[in-house]
Amino acid sequence: MKFNTSHLKHWLAQAAKVIAALLLLSNTLLWWLPDGQALVVKHFATLTTETLQLTPFALGMGWGVSTLHLLIMVFGIWAMAGVFRLLAQRDYFHPDIATELQCFAWMLVVFGVTSPLARLLTVLVLTLENPEGHQVIAVSFEMNDVLLVLIGALMVMLAHALQAAAVIADDNRQIV
Repeated sequence: MKFNTSHLKHWLAQAAKVIAALLLLSNTLLWWLPDGQALVVKHFATLTTETLQLTPFALGMGWGVSTLHLLIMVFGIWAMAGVFRLLAQRDYFHPDIATELQCFAWMLVVFGVTSPLARLLTVLVLTLENPEGHQVIAVSFEMNDVLLVLIGALMVMLAHALQAAAVIADDNRQIV
């Protein structure tokens, strides 16, 4: 029995869009629900809720920084949904597949590179209104950021190879 992956690809295209929307929704809930705020603050190793004055300004700015950063990944996931949609149509050498894959790959790279900056800015805005001596600057580099950059770079190279394969396939179609 042969497994038909076109249904899976179609489902994955829709699931990717839902996941992108859920990422934004969960980010908003984490910032604006009291229990979520503790999780967000705990994520930054140097911060505890006892050392913070979580004002509406700090929460709004923190949410804004994290949302802007998360939009990079959402844009990439939306591009990946396009890849799944085109693959479900069984048009494996469509030029848009490589373009969408390259977009997703670059979003992984950009997200990984900007993650330390996003964490730094979030810590800064969360502690901005703290009294003198209780403001924090924290720069952190995580292995996940490095892995995102490496996987994204690999996918950029694979997208370039896929673009070249699409050109060759188009040339072969024109000859025949």
